[in-house]
Amino acid sequence: MAYGLRPIQAGPGGAYNSGGFTEYPIADGETDSIFTGTFVVQEASGYVTALATSPVVGSPTVTGMTIGVAVGFRYTDTDGSIKFSTYYPGGGYTNAFAFVADNPEQRFLIKSDGATVQADMGLNAPVVSNSGTASNVAQGSTTTGLSTTVLDQSSQATTTGIALRLLSIPEDGSNESSSTPNVIVKINPAVHQLLEPLGL
Repeated sequence: MAYGLRPIQAGPGGAYNSGGFTEYPIADGETDSIFTGTFVVQEASGYVTALATSPVVGSPTVTGMTIGVAVGFRYTDTDGSIKFSTYYPGGGYTNAFAFVADNPEQRFLIKSDGATVQADMGLNAPVVSNSGTASNVAQGSTTTGLSTTVLDQSSQATTTGIALRLLSIPEDGSNESSSTPNVIVKINPAVHQLLEPLGL
């Protein structure tokens, strides 16, 4: 099952299950849904929203770069109550925040949509939706609140300026031989907004 990008390690040599996050505001009335495990982008307005395409190299004002991955949300519902949720539903909500794993060295786990193998480690790869669509990787499940983003195995390459660097395949007796394994990755520096010296 697809689950988007799941933080598992703060960086090289860091403790596992230590995916810290930063709160970023979502604009009042933001209509786009944002799911846990989805890439988000910080726009020139200072607010964050879901990134609809796989991150690519660009300038920070181009919505192809990413500030990190959403790991949860809080917002004020239309009845005035404060909600904590695994996804932001989009609509007439106020005081909304995304919790974003924005450490450029953060390691993530992601499901591959094909037979990624150990020999592929060190390559770069973009992401797609679990239906194989590259133009809307911000899709997710309103039942689980999780992104349906997956690693695009068919587009693994040495190409610079695409979303993810493949690091390793966890071995548990079955994952390493799976036709769609879970893979440990990190966001490539060229597409990470916090590593871009030019401001918004």
